[in-house]
Amino acid sequence: MSRRRKFLILLLSFVGLAMIITTPLTDLGSFGNAYDYMPEQGELIDIKELNSFLAVWADFIRNDIANYRSQQLSFSNRDSADGFPPQLVRWLKRHGWGVERFFYNEQKIRELVNIATLEKSIEANRKLLKKMGQDTAAGANLKNIIDGQEEQLKLVHFNKQEMELIKANLYQINMIMDGKAILKN
Repeated sequence: MSRRRKFLILLLSFVGLAMIITTPLTDLGSFGNAYDYMPEQGELIDIKELNSFLAVWADFIRNDIANYRSQQLSFSNRDSADGFPPQLVRWLKRHGWGVERFFYNEQKIRELVNIATLEKSIEANRKLLKKMGQDTAAGANLKNIIDGQEEQLKLVHFNKQEMELIKANLYQINMIMDGKAILKN
């Protein structure tokens, strides 16, 4: 891994930590996705749908269908498939997806990945605190961070079955969602 990439990862980690620390209590639980609340769009995501979505998502990102990255298409501001480029609607239909469900899954999976990542961060911070001890200034600060993260976690609502699907392969799902990997069947 290049120094530049390592530096960017470190910088993003510090920015994320600073955001968690400075987030007002009224905003806790909001991960900054396109929705003000977790969208409700019918049935829960199961393993078959998750795998299907991830396979198509990787292809969608790799081929940059309808200039997704530059346009940042999102279902969040639309009531239906109207308003999406026809090329995108046709492409998704050929791959077995409706626009609404496809982008609903994108948002929901991203939200679940964020929640699972927060849970892992809390767990890692607890282990670190145990090693450091709460008596030091750094330990006290870390304890405050953990408390803030736990408060944030209390405010989010999710389905436990869907969360278990995400947690089972969190790293791989995150890499696929970022366009850095593909789903291998």
